[in-house]
Amino acid sequence: MRTRGVVAVGVVCCLGLFGCDFTKITANGTSGLFQRAAPAFEQHWDYDLAGGAMPGNIVQMEGLLRIVPENEIIVMNAVRLYTAYAYGWIEDRVEVLQGQNDYAGAEEQLRRARYMYLRARDLAKHRIAIDHEGFEEAYQGGLETFQRWLQEEFEDEDDVEGIFWAGYAWGSYINTSKHDMVAVADLPFAQALVDRAVEIDPDYFNGAGLIFRAVVATEAPGADLDAAEPLWTRALEVTERKNLLAIVNMARTYAVKRQDREMYVSLLREVLEAGDVAPEQRLTNMIAKRRAARYLRLVDERFPR
Repeated sequence: MRTRGVVAVGVVCCLGLFGCDFTKITANGTSGLFQRAAPAFEQHWDYDLAGGAMPGNIVQMEGLLRIVPENEIIVMNAVRLYTAYAYGWIEDRVEVLQGQNDYAGAEEQLRRARYMYLRARDLAKHRIAIDHEGFEEAYQGGLETFQRWLQEEFEDEDDVEGIFWAGYAWGSYINTSKHDMVAVADLPFAQALVDRAVEIDPDYFNGAGLIFRAVVATEAPGADLDAAEPLWTRALEVTERKNLLAIVNMARTYAVKRQDREMYVSLLREVLEAGDVAPEQRLTNMIAKRRAARYLRLVDERFPR
C-alpha cells in the first residue's frame, strides 16, 4: 500500500509539473490533423455551410495559438481562415448591403473585414519572424531596404507561404481602407512581399499572387492598362483559367477600366458556365460564381449605354 501511495503521489506530481507540456503536445498533434483535413474544406460544395463553420474554426485556432504560438501550421491556418472568411463571406455581404443602399451596414461589415485582414497580416508576420529576423527594421528603412531584405532572406519555396500571405492580407486590408491614406501608402510594401513570393513560386496557391499583381496594376491610380494586360494574360495562363477568381477579377477591374462591355460579359459568362473545373478549389470557385452572377446583373450600371 505504501508503495502504491508513493507511485500515486509521483504521478500527481508529474502531472502538476508537466501538465502544460502535455497540453502543448496535444495542441501540436492536433495541428497535423488540421493540415490533413484542410483539402476537404477547400473542396466543399456548400457555400453557406462552409461560411457558417469558419467563425468557429477561427476561434479554435486562436485558442490553440494561446498554447502553441510558435506552431507554424496553426499560425498559417489562422491566417488563411481570417483572409478567406473576410474575402469570401464578409466582403460578399458588403456588396449585398451596398446593392440594397444600406451603406451603414456595409461600412460595419467593412470594419470587420479590415480587422480580420490586419489580424491575418500580423499573424503572417509572426510566422515570418519564427525563421527570419528584421521585418520591422527593413520596413522602417524604406521600400528599397525592404525589397533588398526580401531578396536576401527569402530564396526557397518553403519561404513563400509566410511572405505571400503577409502581403496578400496587407493588400486586402489596404483595399478595404482606401479612405485611409496612411494605409494606402503601405501598398508598395504589401506588393513587394507578393512580388517576391511570385518570383520564387508563381504557381503558389493556384496563382493567387499573379492575380494580386494584375489587380494592383489595374486599379492603381494612373494605372497603365497596356502594362496590366500581360499580367492578366499570365495569370490566366498559369491558372489554366481554372481559378475562376482570376477571370472574375479581370472582368471587375480590367474590363471595367477599359470600358469593354463585351469583354466584361464574356468573362463573367465564362465563369457562370464553367463546370467543376478544379475540384481541389471548388469552394473558391463557388465564391467566384457568386460574384460573377452579381456583377453580370450590374452590367448596365457599369457600362451605361
